Amino acid sequence: MTIARRLMPLMLVLAFVFAAAGCASEPEAPALDPQIAPPLIAEAGVLRAGVDIDYPPFAGTDQGTQAGIDVDIAAAVAERLGLKLELVPLKPAEIATALADGRVDIALGATAITDAALADMSTAGSYLIDGPALFSVVASGTPLPSIDPATLGGMRVGVQKESPAYWTLESDYGTDFAAVYDTLRDALQALEAGEVDVVAGGAAVGAYIARDLTDVRIVGQMGPASPLGVVVRKDAAELEAEVRTVLDALSAEGVVDTITRKWLGDFPKLEVSAE
Repeated sequence: MTIARRLMPLMLVLAFVFAAAGCASEPEAPALDPQIAPPLIAEAGVLRAGVDIDYPPFAGTDQGTQAGIDVDIAAAVAERLGLKLELVPLKPAEIATALADGRVDIALGATAITDAALADMSTAGSYLIDGPALFSVVASGTPLPSIDPATLGGMRVGVQKESPAYWTLESDYGTDFAAVYDTLRDALQALEAGEVDVVAGGAAVGAYIARDLTDVRIVGQMGPASPLGVVVRKDAAELEAEVRTVLDALSAEGVVDTITRKWLGDFPKLEVSAE
């Protein structure tokens, strides 16, 4: 299923998301009332948000439409700040530089909060917890089995080649332990077909793919997860505070959960590392 087909109504932010994406048939966007201005942002009336546009379900492009979790979160933040959203394609390695030189005001890009700190950026709040997970086929209405890394020894395990989960399995169980596939989608399709018992891979990306499959669900966590954050320039304390206030409100009102369900379905609460 393409990214465009996943676009569904999202109260409070839908009109703004489509306006930002340039959809020709969108309803007329409401008049904006900017809540912040330069020098907090680079351009009056505009929030420039950096996203990795080649990383579904966080951000992607289909037939000219930009969509994804990060796109929806950025659109919701911009709408609450009374600003027009401008999406700027960025790879994760480019985020710190783009923030420092003013090309973007905020960035998402599935940036883990711990990574943001190491890259000398400030985090203005989180919107999703992601990490390594275990997937299996579980019929609807059936209790989830208890599967964790310690129980994998006697199971047929699939994994995407050279992914973080691949290296973890190789370290814990040795080479040739798991069936290796070119992509996580290939591994999950093999799971659906009964070729393996469980698949190890990223929770968010796997959950997104699993929506196209039958009864493929997250059944366990493979390691500590990390909160993903909206980041700003290190010295942008006022902008950080404004964005944090907005994110807190969006979380309290259920908008963040609605965006998560839109893209990932019934996504579990993953445990974050104690470090």
